[in-house]
Amino acid sequence: MLSFLLPLASKIIADAVDKIPNDAELGEKLIDICLKIIGKAVKLTKTDADDKLFEQVSKAIKAR
Repeated sequence: MLSFLLPLASKIIADAVDKIPNDAELGEKLIDICLKIIGKAVKLTKTDADDKLFEQVSKAIKAR
């Protein structure tokens, strides 16, 4: 079931993202959402290297 739904969900998300207008404030919100999603994914792994890498990338993005 997941193998069927995942590509479908990916296509829907890709199409929706293509229709989002280019706006600086919206771009910042999208970056925040992506960081939250990636942060949750990183926490699911059992290694510390990716946690440290995500922390550094997150700090760099927020500092810009």
